[in-house]
Amino acid sequence: MLVPDAINGFLNSENNNIKILAGAASGGASFIVHPDSEINIASDFAGKKIAAPQIGNTQDVSLRHYLSENGLKPAEKGGSVVVYNIANPDIYTLFVKGEIDGAWVAEPWATILESELNGVRLFHEEELWPNEEFASVLLIGNIDYVDKNKTLLGDFIRAHHETVIWIQTNPKDTRIVFNDFLDSHFGQSLSDDVVDVALSNILITADPKPASVFSFAEKADTLGYLGRNGYDLSELFYSFDTNSIPEDDL
Repeated sequence: MLVPDAINGFLNSENNNIKILAGAASGGASFIVHPDSEINIASDFAGKKIAAPQIGNTQDVSLRHYLSENGLKPAEKGGSVVVYNIANPDIYTLFVKGEIDGAWVAEPWATILESELNGVRLFHEEELWPNEEFASVLLIGNIDYVDKNKTLLGDFIRAHHETVIWIQTNPKDTRIVFNDFLDSHFGQSLSDDVVDVALSNILITADPKPASVFSFAEKADTLGYLGRNGYDLSELFYSFDTNSIPEDDL
């Protein structure tokens, strides 16, 4: 699950019983500039049309935080940057038509815009984070269920860690599995080159990068995405016996 969904799931669930069990991926988002747009530095965002997926999602929060950090505002807040919150396929269409100047998107869309449409990758989002890492996908669980099935949880978490290690050590086989999934579920796959580049820009890891999750929550709260009554994430992460889990040194 994506970070904002995990946070909102925790905050909105009864007794906060939706918690983060582990990480799944870190990084994997980039800002891609349209080849006909002149964006080289942050100040160049002024007066431009920028797209990100739906409002409140990871890339949207990162984009709006980036604008604020660089003294810019979206048009709806009295600024000059027009932010379009639209689905990734629609971002692709607007990019083709030249109707947006750039897009803050996750993989594999970032690589698709770069390789198929001659977009320019201005930066990888992790370059903006401490230690160049941030949680992007998390494993969550309903703790009412988890507490009643701890043996199953232990087996599941162990399998999760083993899968992470397999993915990191078998990139070509991972590409095959990923493309087979796309083909069987969506009726189409991506080129080997796109998948290889996209996967190289993502760190598959069981580490949930807690500091980045809390930092993301602060950014989302500043933007008004976490409500008006404040929030408490002190019990967001579920604690379990790590002695039963193989060490993950990725």
